[in-house]
Amino acid sequence: MLFLIIGCTLANAQNKIDPYAETGDHLTGEGTITVEINPNQINVLSARYASISPNLKPIVKNHMFLWVESITPELHYLEWKVKSPKAGVYEVSTLVFAEEASIELSCNGQKEEVVNKALEWSRLSIGKVMLKKGVNTVQMIVRKTQGFKLSSIELTQPEVQKSIQDYTLKNRQNPDWFRDAGYGLMFQWTNRATPEKGDTIKNWEDKVNDFDVERFANMVEQTGASYVLWSITWGQQYISAPIKSLDKLIKGRTTKRDLLGEMADVLDKKGIKLIFYYHYGYDCYHSVDSDWMEASGGYKADKTELYYNITNILSEIGKRYKRKLHGWWFDGAQRYYDCHFDGTTGGILSAPFKKISQAAKSGNSERIIAYNSWILPRLTEYQDYFAGEGLAQFEELKEGVFQEGLQKGLMAHTCFPLEKRWGHIDKNSKIVSPNYSAEILISQIKYAQEHRYPLSINLEMYEDGSVSPESLELLKTIQKTMSTDE
Repeated sequence: MLFLIIGCTLANAQNKIDPYAETGDHLTGEGTITVEINPNQINVLSARYASISPNLKPIVKNHMFLWVESITPELHYLEWKVKSPKAGVYEVSTLVFAEEASIELSCNGQKEEVVNKALEWSRLSIGKVMLKKGVNTVQMIVRKTQGFKLSSIELTQPEVQKSIQDYTLKNRQNPDWFRDAGYGLMFQWTNRATPEKGDTIKNWEDKVNDFDVERFANMVEQTGASYVLWSITWGQQYISAPIKSLDKLIKGRTTKRDLLGEMADVLDKKGIKLIFYYHYGYDCYHSVDSDWMEASGGYKADKTELYYNITNILSEIGKRYKRKLHGWWFDGAQRYYDCHFDGTTGGILSAPFKKISQAAKSGNSERIIAYNSWILPRLTEYQDYFAGEGLAQFEELKEGVFQEGLQKGLMAHTCFPLEKRWGHIDKNSKIVSPNYSAEILISQIKYAQEHRYPLSINLEMYEDGSVSPESLELLKTIQKTMSTDE
C-alpha cells in the first residue's frame, strides 16, 4: 500500500507532530505496573507499563502518552509484568516504528525473533507466547541503530482474534455512494465557533437557534458536494439537539432545537448524505472540558463508566436520525485504544470497540464508521473506512478498498483543512485564503474518482454559519469544472 502525501499536510508525516501538540507533557501515575489481562479480548499493553532501558524515553504530548523512543543507538530493553487468570497461548503483535530493527521477545522460556522491514509505523506480528496462570514476565530486546519507537504490544488468544475477524468481515460496509462520492464538505462548527469580528461568543442555545439550516444546505448544494461530515462535538461536549442521555450527565450542553435533525432532513431532500464527526471531550491542545470529563467518568482510571455513557449518547443519536444519518468519524482513536493514555492505571485496557460501533449503527446498520488513528496503524477492526487525516493519494486499491497493508479491507478516504484550521475558533479574525488552488483540488478529485475513494474538504465556518466567500467561490469553480467534464 502506498500513500502519497500532498502539499502542506502535517497529519501523515511520520516524524512530524502537530505543533499545537506541544502541550500537556506530564502524566500522573507514571511507573511500572503489573497488568491484568482478559483472555476474551485483545489486551493492549502500553509501553508506559513497561520497565525500559535508560536509552529509551517516554513521549508525552497533547495530554497523552504516545510511545517510547530511542535516545542512543544501542540495544533497547522493555519488560512487562502480566497477570493472567489462567494459562493460555497468546499471539503477540506490536505497534512499532523501526526500519530494519531486529525484535526479540521472550516469555517463560520461549523466544521469538523477527525483523521489521516497514518504512513507517506498522503492526508487526512477533509470534506466540504461552502465559501461565498468575504473573508472567514478557521481555523485549530491540536491536536498532536509530529511530526506534514503540507504542504497545498486544496479547490476543488465537480464537479471540478469529472471532473478531469473522464478525468484522461479515458486518463491514463498503457502499457505492461513499466510494463514488467524489468529494464532500467537512465542518467543525460547535459551541466554540467565533464570529469574524468581535470577541464575544453567543451562548449555545442562541447560537443554535440563529443557525440558518436552509442557507447552509443551499451552500453545500452549490459546491457539488455529495455529503457533509458535520462535527456534533469538537473538544467540548455540546450537542445541537435535545439528547436526553447527555442531559442526564451534565446540564446546559444540549439545545431545545434539533438542529442536527433539521440538517439531516434538508440534506436528505437534496440527496446529500450526512456523516457525524465525534470527539468525546478528552483533554487536548485546543480544549479542556473538565466539567464534562468529571461528569462522564473520563478522568477515572477505569474508563468503563465513560464508555457506557458514550455508547448511550451514540445509540440515542443513531436511533433518533435513523437512515438519514449515514456514518461516523471518531477522533482520538489512540485514547480509545489505550485507556490509560492519561497516566492512570487500573480498569479496562481498551475501549469496548464492538459495543461502541454497534451503538453508532443503532437505527441504521448500513452506517459507515472510521476511527482516526492519526499516524499509527489502524487500532481496531470494528470500522469500515480509513479516517485519512491529511490530504493524500492512495494506490494499490481495488474498487476503492485497500488490498494490502495497514488499512487492508477498509474503504479509502482522505480529509484535510482547506484553510488554516479545522474550525474557526480564533477570535476577531478572518478566515484565511485557501491552501490549495482549484487546479490542484480538481486534479486530486479526478484521481480519487478514478480510484473510487472520496475527499472530505474541511471549511472553517463563522459563528453565524457562513464560510469564506473566497473558499466558496473556489468550490463553485470546482463544481462547475467537474460537472462540465462529466
